[in-house]
Amino acid sequence: MANFDPAQSNVQPPLPPPEEKPRPRAKFKHYIEAGLAYAFMTGLKLMSWSMASGVGGWLGRTLGPISKPWRTAKRNMERALPDMPAKERAQYVRAAFDNFGRVMAEYAQLRRLWGSRWDGLIDVQGQNGLQWAVANKPAIVFTAHIGNWEIIPMVLAHHGKPAMLVYRAPNNPLVDDLILDIRTTYAAGMAPKGADGLRAIVQHIQNGGTVFMVVDQKTNTGPEIPFFGRGARTGKAIARIAMRYGCKLIPARSERIGKARFRITFDDPWSVEGNAGDENNVRQTLIKLNAKVEDWVRETPGQWMWMHKRWPD
Repeated sequence: MANFDPAQSNVQPPLPPPEEKPRPRAKFKHYIEAGLAYAFMTGLKLMSWSMASGVGGWLGRTLGPISKPWRTAKRNMERALPDMPAKERAQYVRAAFDNFGRVMAEYAQLRRLWGSRWDGLIDVQGQNGLQWAVANKPAIVFTAHIGNWEIIPMVLAHHGKPAMLVYRAPNNPLVDDLILDIRTTYAAGMAPKGADGLRAIVQHIQNGGTVFMVVDQKTNTGPEIPFFGRGARTGKAIARIAMRYGCKLIPARSERIGKARFRITFDDPWSVEGNAGDENNVRQTLIKLNAKVEDWVRETPGQWMWMHKRWPD
């Protein structure tokens, strides 16, 4: 990607935040957690991008094996990729924790990255999909927890159309504030999962905006859609919104190249036809969506969040 000067960007002003229900009050333990997170991120901000990423990777590789999520990742990979040799799976589990640790540490650097020249750190491919995503038309860009997914909305904002980010709020409201403060630097707005977030998404779509969704997490509702040969509950909102409001769905993937560089690839947009109330239409769209995510994971198994409980036990 060519060098980028934020001062020359034609980023649109963010939409006013939607009215939301009051969040739960912070508890004592939340203040302790937030204090530790703030101190950790403050230290990472003093480092270079590559050094902070390296520290995160080291923590992921070091602390991962003694954690419960490590066992979850091993079990998930054994079930999803049973034909892969055990030694190779073990290497990918280690790589997945390295990647996750890097992403967590890179949060501390995202504001600096946005406000600086990218100097070859980010390569963007798929101009047709990118142009659709930043056109003056409603669109939904979706991705998975691969590489550093936070870079994708940053690229959209760089090209003049910041997206509304759909996210799952952490249990700790103070940590949530810390993350939101970073993300709102390059986002048009934040839409928490739930009824309030859905209203904000619809308003943004009706105004011709782009919405950014990470779609590979487990949901408590929704149909079980095949994912690596097993049923995985998948949210229906993305399919229903696309059908109801005529949005294009644009797959976008972040890949970590080396240790702290990225390739962002936008696929050609999907047209989603049919009635949003037709469960079969919705299901067919979700099958296609999960198949796309599965293809991404198979291509870079060491960069996906295997530690997430995507399937029911």
